[in-house]
Amino acid sequence: MASGQQQQQQARRRNGGKAVQVLDGSDIRELVENKEAFARFVESKFRHLDRDGDGRLSVRELQPAVADIGAAIGLPPRGSSAQADHIYSEVLNEFTHGKQESVSKQEFQVVLSDILLGMAAGLQRDPIVILRMNGEDLNEFADSSTYETEAVAIFSQVESGNASLRQCLSAALRHLTVDHGMPPASDSLVVETVIEPALQELSSADQLDRPASQEAFFQEFRKYLGIIARRLQERPVIVAHSENTFDGAGVRKILSNKSEFDNVYVYVYVYIYIYIYIYSTSN
Repeated sequence: MASGQQQQQQARRRNGGKAVQVLDGSDIRELVENKEAFARFVESKFRHLDRDGDGRLSVRELQPAVADIGAAIGLPPRGSSAQADHIYSEVLNEFTHGKQESVSKQEFQVVLSDILLGMAAGLQRDPIVILRMNGEDLNEFADSSTYETEAVAIFSQVESGNASLRQCLSAALRHLTVDHGMPPASDSLVVETVIEPALQELSSADQLDRPASQEAFFQEFRKYLGIIARRLQERPVIVAHSENTFDGAGVRKILSNKSEFDNVYVYVYVYIYIYIYIYSTSN
């Protein structure tokens, strides 16, 4: 298995030498294994949650942490659905074991230590690469010799006979990946700040709403990518990218097995929360 440094070098080569960061769990493991640093980390988080200062975290005081976990994974607010409420309850039970009315700092530290070490092992198996998308790679793709071939393939997949140019262009972006220099076209922030403004700048509404021809698609798609690249240059987007392709199959399997779901989801959700917390407070 490649080390974090080797993975970062590979990522730099794959992304034209641009600065990237590889999250392979080594920083998390170092934090937990450094007793003094980890004690300070736990102390800071515990003190923030311990509103009444009694040295224990009550169920009520744990609620902000549980709510942060839910927000981090995109759950609706508590009370929005029975399924979401069940997940919130199970996350809380992970800390209280379903019995305790409060948690000591030592108990809190033990839970965090186990979760963080598990997360570090997961990142070591499947590192996350942080990419800075600044439009350079997207411009290179639009000007490359492979553009026409890929554009033909994409058009054949998005054109449905009566689809408008607007529909084809929007659908085409979802066929591009970070390897093309395109941030996720499904991300709401990318849509709001990059994709939609670029589409409005591209052509008049009348032209975009006409049936798409292959020739018009080739020309307008290249222009569209150029405008998106310019906007990325003005406002780069940071993307967390994994080498493994996620298709949801594992999640579907878990959801179909109630007992397996109950055993897994608490760990995964707390894992995500702690990951976000560490990297948001360390930068």
